[in-house]
Amino acid sequence: MTRGFVMSEINQNRNLNNQYSLLVKVIHWLMAFGFVLMWSSGYLMHGFFAEDSAGEEFIFAMHISTGVLLVMLLIARIIARVLIRPPALPAGFTALDKRMAHAGHLALYILPAVIMTLGWAETDFGGHGVTLFGIPMPKLFPTMDTWMGIKLEDFTSENHEILAWTFLAVVVLHVAAAVKHRMVGHDVLYRMGIGKK
Repeated sequence: MTRGFVMSEINQNRNLNNQYSLLVKVIHWLMAFGFVLMWSSGYLMHGFFAEDSAGEEFIFAMHISTGVLLVMLLIARIIARVLIRPPALPAGFTALDKRMAHAGHLALYILPAVIMTLGWAETDFGGHGVTLFGIPMPKLFPTMDTWMGIKLEDFTSENHEILAWTFLAVVVLHVAAAVKHRMVGHDVLYRMGIGKK
């Protein structure tokens, strides 16, 4: 009963100003910041430090810890999406706009989930172990070198990187679409807490 009342109040408040709930906005911007750190640290690891150097190991540890936090935030975001209905899309959206928006948002859930699963698998397969700022996390994948002739650590590492940059491209398109819609009078940025309606 109490939960139903709280959810009703959250949805009612959201509908009054056509914005996402405060919880969803906080998760959204924390994840956005986290992914910027992930792309930056991934680029630094491969482009500026020798393999297995002290600098590379430090950034790798931060990269993994940030990834674990993002896994937790993604789970929280999915739960929030199930429990709290998002605001309706702007009235000016065409049918194509709506299809593109739904496809884009679906990609923003699926790609991070796959990327972080690959990153976790890569770390476990290589025997490094996933940690959160030094705290060991559950070992989800066995330490293995090869499976059916595939070098597992290399395979997961390569696909983790490819999909990470693919995800960056999707995010750039997501931001560009939001700015474009804002320019033509649709309040999509306002829905996530930026600017005025």
